[in-house]
Amino acid sequence: MFDIGWRTARIDAHETYMDTAYWEQLQYTGDTRLQMLISYAVSGDARLAAQAIDAFASSNVDGGLMGGAYPQRSPNVIAPFALLWVGMLDDWRMQQPDPAPITRHLGRMREVIDWFKPWQQPSGLLRRNPQWNFIDWVGQPANDRTQFPSYGKTNESCLMSVLWLGALQQGERIEEAFGDKALATADHAKAEVLKRAIRTRCWVPARGLYADNPDGDLFSQHMNALAVLYDVATPQEALEILDRIVEPGKGIDAPEGMATTSYYFAWYLVQAFVHAGAADRYLSLLDTWRELLKLNYTTWPEERGDTRSDTHAWSAHPTADLLGIVAGVGPGAAGYKSVRVAPALGYLKKVNATAATPAGPVSVRYQVKGDHLVAEVTRPAALPGTFEWRGKSYPLSRIRTRLTLPVR
Repeated sequence: MFDIGWRTARIDAHETYMDTAYWEQLQYTGDTRLQMLISYAVSGDARLAAQAIDAFASSNVDGGLMGGAYPQRSPNVIAPFALLWVGMLDDWRMQQPDPAPITRHLGRMREVIDWFKPWQQPSGLLRRNPQWNFIDWVGQPANDRTQFPSYGKTNESCLMSVLWLGALQQGERIEEAFGDKALATADHAKAEVLKRAIRTRCWVPARGLYADNPDGDLFSQHMNALAVLYDVATPQEALEILDRIVEPGKGIDAPEGMATTSYYFAWYLVQAFVHAGAADRYLSLLDTWRELLKLNYTTWPEERGDTRSDTHAWSAHPTADLLGIVAGVGPGAAGYKSVRVAPALGYLKKVNATAATPAGPVSVRYQVKGDHLVAEVTRPAALPGTFEWRGKSYPLSRIRTRLTLPVR
């Protein structure tokens, strides 16, 4: 899986990232955010990522939005993808030490976030805006733009609202670190109002889930994963919600009657599990990719079934997450000023991995021996760090640190 994802990522990149080398060959925001994370984790080369941030920022349409794919000749505006660009900035904030790609686009970030404000109803939720609000391939046929997201009788969308909530939270963190602290406070206030509106209008107690619209009649993994990821759901609710939106033994598949994420949007589902403290369940979600291995794919396809593209990098995020979740190597502080190693081994007994960081590679070796984990971490001398296991933290006091810890 790791090799197939890395092969897909390399094929779908040249002077820009591409959705696919075969089909459109365009740099789409939703795809690119995940491709950037693969670059950070595997190669450590952030140049294409900085290019992408700048390219999307230079595309300004409809008073603050950006092209859903850019550069390209013809307009292709995807309103939710502009919010994912804010997510790119927040990812860079954590992953990279150079703040310049963020600071030169603070004004652009504010334009994107503010573009959605006029569409907010007195209830707090967002109503339908005139642009293409693509979030994921959902519905039959999957490219029917009228089905997903759903707006219901009031013409309001819980799902669009929770996407905006995520961008407000990311904008708050970015403003706090690099921008205007007063604007950070304002973003926080807007986010809290929005969060309360979603809890009030979108929670369906009988299902124990968040609905896609205030009618409470349509449900998706997308809505509920984002409600967990952006803390609309309480920590107590989060694990119960995640249990309800994934069919046991079927990878990322949702139970009947609920919209399932594509290979692409499953990244947000995965992050919801990690956020809720259930990272050890990640390996079971990969069963969906194991099924693709049986079909002899050598690069990952765009979507299920009769896919138009068999080399689609938005499906390759397991390559980054095998390093970031299973091996557990990631930033311990913004700007990757330290490393946090927190493996989620699940049922695995042995893992060896090397992940890129801006300071150089971090290598880990894990082996479960009886009721103990033997962990060896090798880090760059200039990169301090900690090892986290079963709720306890241990300093990585040497360049090579060896720990023997209870499995439970």
